[in-house]
Amino acid sequence: MFSTAQILPAVLAFSVVFDLSATTSAAPPSVNYLSPAGGQVGQKVDVSVDKTLGTQPVSVWTSAPGLKVEIPAKPAKGKEKQFSIHIDPATKPGLYWLRFHNAEGASGIRPFLVGTLTEQAEVEPNEKLSDAQKVELPSATINGVLAKSGDVDTYQVSLKKGQTLIASQVANEQLGSPMDGVLQILNHRGTVLSQIDDTLWYDPRIVFTAPADGTYYIRTFAFPADANSSIRFAGAGSYIYRLTLTTGPFVDHSLPLAWHPSTAKPVALEGWNLPDNLKTLLPFVADSNESALLSAPQLGNWLTIPMSTTPVVLETKATQEEKGQALTLPTTVTGKIAEPEEIDVYRFTAKKGEKLSFKVDSHMLGYPLDTHMKLFDAKGKLLKEIDDPKRNDFDARLDYTIPADGEYRLDVTDRFQHGGFRYVYLMSILPTESDFSLQAANEQYTLTAGDKPLEIDVTINRQSPRFNDDIEVSLIGLPEGATCAPVVSKVKDKGGKSVKLKLEANKDVAFQGPLVIQGTSVKDKSKQHTATAVIKGISPKRNTARPKPDLELPHLWLTIKKK
Repeated sequence: MFSTAQILPAVLAFSVVFDLSATTSAAPPSVNYLSPAGGQVGQKVDVSVDKTLGTQPVSVWTSAPGLKVEIPAKPAKGKEKQFSIHIDPATKPGLYWLRFHNAEGASGIRPFLVGTLTEQAEVEPNEKLSDAQKVELPSATINGVLAKSGDVDTYQVSLKKGQTLIASQVANEQLGSPMDGVLQILNHRGTVLSQIDDTLWYDPRIVFTAPADGTYYIRTFAFPADANSSIRFAGAGSYIYRLTLTTGPFVDHSLPLAWHPSTAKPVALEGWNLPDNLKTLLPFVADSNESALLSAPQLGNWLTIPMSTTPVVLETKATQEEKGQALTLPTTVTGKIAEPEEIDVYRFTAKKGEKLSFKVDSHMLGYPLDTHMKLFDAKGKLLKEIDDPKRNDFDARLDYTIPADGEYRLDVTDRFQHGGFRYVYLMSILPTESDFSLQAANEQYTLTAGDKPLEIDVTINRQSPRFNDDIEVSLIGLPEGATCAPVVSKVKDKGGKSVKLKLEANKDVAFQGPLVIQGTSVKDKSKQHTATAVIKGISPKRNTARPKPDLELPHLWLTIKKK
């Protein structure tokens, strides 16, 4: 479980140059999804694509090392869409990205998950209880697909009284499947004992303790993530999922919820069926230093947590006392609204004129808290009350200038007075800093060498409080013979909200590789960011009451072709 925007692995960047003169009739790769969409550490996985791998030779870019992809130069008849992935035994569990490319172009970027448990494929027919596919516990991850409208998949397990089964489905949130999945637990009579829809956005998870020895059934079906007028279960070839069934250890969250490089001790894990040796774990920090990984071979899942700019403290029992828990600023805190109607109280001192940013993350980390925050002065006067900073954004944000020297109190609770095991949050109180981000219009671009320039539109989000410095935007890592002059986004020029880059290439240039669009503050060179782009073709935008934003990644791609 994870928030996609916080677990990006380090980029393994490479390029392949082709002689394009003899491949004018070749077809580029076209891939919407992979099946299966994942595999176990140390294993070889045979994978197929839904459309075409394109004309040989075909190469594959991956977002991090650990996956060795083999595409047959001369595939057997009927296996033109198949290839294999060898997952190195040293590979870390997690989400990886693949992009197929040949002389004519590249496919969209697509996800592949690496897990720790034994894998098996769904076997049809498995709609009825009498046809339910047997799964041997303690654990397995099933690669399945709700292949057609009305499809239902059913699995069968044996449980002892008191055993806790975790049934966790990954589909929409990590794989981009256009499905809103539902999970049910049924007894041998077909009675539904438990049902759940959304746990991690549109992906369901059931934690079920068996009331008696016996056979139990796990049933899954789906509705479209983008709701339509149909009133039956949905399905299609793109409705792929990975369903983990385990009575072994499974983690939901860590305490703390973030990691700071200065911290040397393990974090506490909270979940189910955790033995003593898995109740704490030392995070692994990737080279990108953007996130920390919590995983172990015995765990049925893995978790990534964001890196923090300050050491992270845990809430104490003092949050339930009238005076509250004392904090020293700047600070980052992990807390939990453990009970309905609970209010966590914090206090801190600040000086007049200090500009502070208050931020609470829960929903975007995959947890259900709808944060409601109140700021009081020392006399108990309410200064600010923060609920949703904008429509359908349930994580509280506040930039505030302290009016006077003194002590202040901050109350954190759930907007609807809910609470429970998963109502965890990550709160930071930091000096207010202005910053910016970049977004490219597309995730991949194609330029014809020697032809007219390719124009690349880049949107600049000058975040609140407004970032008032000029920003130089440039392309990094272009091949010899390709040029693109940097463009400065000037605050005085229409607000500095966008720039247009013009890329050119000499007629003899041919190139396939990652494209990096970089923005750097003109005055403060340490302010530097890479552009992301919305990934098209997977995880459509969901116009619901609790949406998750479109998936964005910094893994852009450039093709330069000869005429």
